[in-house]
Amino acid sequence: MTVEQYLRTSFEGPDREFLDGEVVERNEGELPHGLVQGELVFLLRRLSPELGLTVVPEIRLQVSPTRFRVADVAAWRAGPIGTRIPAVPPFLVVEILSTEDRLTRMQPKIQEYLRLGVEHVWIVDPDERSALSYTPAAAAGELVDELRTDDPPIEIRLADLLRVLGA
Repeated sequence: MTVEQYLRTSFEGPDREFLDGEVVERNEGELPHGLVQGELVFLLRRLSPELGLTVVPEIRLQVSPTRFRVADVAAWRAGPIGTRIPAVPPFLVVEILSTEDRLTRMQPKIQEYLRLGVEHVWIVDPDERSALSYTPAAAAGELVDELRTDDPPIEIRLADLLRVLGA
């Protein structure tokens, strides 16, 4: 499949990634994944008017000429970002692990986001009730209790985000 064919294709179920000519299925989100994703979008969009954010779930991001990833949640600062596929990298990408996801398989994706210019990559694991934060300065990731960015200032306590999962 070519990039052009991929961009014109709609898939049944969750969107798929495109990696050097190969269409790659993603794990279907289960309830914990969906609940955390929805809550995170809600919390970020609540900050949008004040901070000028554009927040989009399930968005294709072109990380190289022949590679497209699908981010669970992405956020941009105020300003134009493109039309169909964002032309500028988001400052924040969040991936929420499903039961089948493995952090080792997520590592190439994280590094692609950082190379693209994404300043913050958060990995949230609903099953483990944990989160990792990646930045260009902390490319190996840091275990965090609070998801934060500096510009714009965002602070989301992991416990508050995961409250949606119940006890």
